[in-house]
Amino acid sequence: MAEWKQIGGALVRISAGSRTNVWGVNAGGNIYRYTNNDASPWVQIPGGLADIGAAADGTVWGVNSAGNIYRYTGDLPG
Repeated sequence: MAEWKQIGGALVRISAGSRTNVWGVNAGGNIYRYTNNDASPWVQIPGGLADIGAAADGTVWGVNSAGNIYRYTGDLPG
């Protein structure tokens, strides 16, 4: 039988590209990245989005409330 574990926080959108690549957006448009630590699960990432998508290769894309498209580059070198 499948089991669910509640993770603290409140999101309206969530996307998981892998077990360690999980992102979400709350009702205020704030962006969060999962820390892989259930005791302190989320770290806020600067910016604001209405929806978010995380891919298996680690890329993350988002759309803001005006329909503008963004790709996260905060973890890229240089």
